[in-house]
Amino acid sequence: MSNKTNPLARWGTLLCLMLLPACGYQPLHGASAPAAHELTLVQVNNIPNRLGQQLRNSLIDRFYRDGRPAAPEYTLDIGLSPSIAKLGIALDDSATRAELTVLANYTLRNAQGAAVLSGTTTSVSNFNILLSQYATLIGEQDAYDRSVSQISEDITRRLSLYFNRDPVKPS
Repeated sequence: MSNKTNPLARWGTLLCLMLLPACGYQPLHGASAPAAHELTLVQVNNIPNRLGQQLRNSLIDRFYRDGRPAAPEYTLDIGLSPSIAKLGIALDDSATRAELTVLANYTLRNAQGAAVLSGTTTSVSNFNILLSQYATLIGEQDAYDRSVSQISEDITRRLSLYFNRDPVKPS
């Protein structure tokens, strides 16, 4: 059997690549996507607690490329509810594993204050409960960091889908 590529397969691949833009495919992120401009017009309101501060900073890093908006057209309100469940119970009734669940409720409001998009996203992360309290604390903090990253990515994706689906003309 030879290592030569089937010419028909190459033409098929080339044809698929040429037809991809014609099928309506549009990248979610990028300079030409409506979401790229609209996300820069969203003001992320303060979120209580340290976890909320981390989430807000992560969203700000994702939304703004050239600084915060001078005249935001949208505001984003987020409420967080973290909870830890002990798992992996040992014979002496001590937990050896924990599950962190962070529930985030978000509402995007337009300049008039009307809710245009709202939803809930959840992140579940696990960490070990070890004999060393410091190691357990580091594991727990890592679980919180992973949850913040997942929630930030999910909210950014959902807002991008909203703005790409329903582009708004700048006022």
